[in-house]
Amino acid sequence: MKLKHTVIIISGLLAVVLTVIVLKFYYQNDPLETAQMPKCTFYVLTGWQCPGCGGQRALHYLLKGEIWESFKQNPLLYFAVVYIAAVLAFGKKLKFLTGVKACVFWLVAIIAFWILRNVF
Repeated sequence: MKLKHTVIIISGLLAVVLTVIVLKFYYQNDPLETAQMPKCTFYVLTGWQCPGCGGQRALHYLLKGEIWESFKQNPLLYFAVVYIAAVLAFGKKLKFLTGVKACVFWLVAIIAFWILRNVF
């Protein structure tokens, strides 16, 4: 039992360290000006934005404190972060966050966002 707790603690610390490294990288590097940032394959092939397009730029602007610019790049990022935080915090208590209806809701929302961002 003690080994299991040690593995969980080490895994958690590793996740925190990796998250800090990634956030520091995004803070220091503008995705529009950095060659190391991956480009969206769907956008490159079709010229249309996928639901995730702008997510890297949105994260960069958010970390820089430019909230409105971040939101303009990909508003879906904000809703996803709030949802993920709610699931992590209350998922076991609020079953509707993780049920089939929630999955269908998010699927429809993502597809609608995908279509609308390319039409308007």
